Amino acid sequence: MIEKRKMVKRKVRQRRVSSVDVAREAGVSQATVSRVFNQKKGTNVSEETVEKIMAAAKKINYRPSVIARSLQENTTNIIGIINRRFDSSFHMKSLDLFSRELQKQGYTTLLLNLPLDGSMDSTLYKALEYQVDGIILTSANLTSSLASECQNYDTPVVQFNRYSLYQEVDSVCLDNYRAGVDVGSYLVELNHKRIGYVSGVVGSSTSVDRKKGLEEGLGRAGLSLACEYVGGMTHQSGCRAADSFFGGVAKDSWPDAVFCITDDVAVGFIDQARSIYGVNIPEDVSVVGFDDAPIAKWPQYKLTTVSQPIETMVMEAIDILLDLIKYEKSGVTKKMIPGSLVPRSTVKDRN
Repeated sequence: MIEKRKMVKRKVRQRRVSSVDVAREAGVSQATVSRVFNQKKGTNVSEETVEKIMAAAKKINYRPSVIARSLQENTTNIIGIINRRFDSSFHMKSLDLFSRELQKQGYTTLLLNLPLDGSMDSTLYKALEYQVDGIILTSANLTSSLASECQNYDTPVVQFNRYSLYQEVDSVCLDNYRAGVDVGSYLVELNHKRIGYVSGVVGSSTSVDRKKGLEEGLGRAGLSLACEYVGGMTHQSGCRAADSFFGGVAKDSWPDAVFCITDDVAVGFIDQARSIYGVNIPEDVSVVGFDDAPIAKWPQYKLTTVSQPIETMVMEAIDILLDLIKYEKSGVTKKMIPGSLVPRSTVKDRN
């Protein structure tokens, strides 16, 4: 038997203590209280008066209003972060770093979830309605009309982990093209001949650049992609890619190496290849991932991958955004950060 919870009407919320109450308690003007708590430069408030105000505030449980201060100073100290990917260790680590570092620098983060099938418009307008001081876009692109809207609101935007080919938007991104070249060259050096690629979201700069780099690395040895699967950025996408490469395909037609768009995809690919098709990794097929996520180090994978310096990328994005907030800048910053190949046990020399 489930006992019903007894419902008790909530108490009426009491009026919040204001700076006027502190001024009355301390016997000073409200303007003096405001100067003390806002720490305005050039004000001449004696130490005795400051101590009297602080004692009064403590006595009546006064807490300064961030909202009221923001109205006075024409700033909210809020940074909007618009994120589309919550199923990726890379993005979750990035969000953690963004929120902690921005908090250290006196900002609050407003996290907005952009659904995979949702429109950027309503999500961006929601951030603008909160009058955020700046916006960081992760795993999402900005259209020309929305970029103009941000300019109209005088709200700077920085794209993280991708860049816009056609929009003048500041960005911080891994040098995905160079990383793709490095992976292609590495696989060629280890005598792979039939190399496949498991892509991510169609048209994203990360997927496009990694593929172009891979093709460049292979092309230098006179090779081209043997096969490609275009899917998403999840474990399930990797499973479907394995179905595409091995399902009903003769063993002599299998790729001898596969480069996956993320570690999550690579792990899905390995799991499906091993359990459903009996593929030995790396004896039959070498696999390379991307991100150097914690799972890449697990003993059952020991995944060869490309490491992204997330901390460096996050700090660069924050530095650019705060400069845009504080100063007028001409030109657009598009910063490319180099990654590094991390060899482990999922790639072998074919000689």
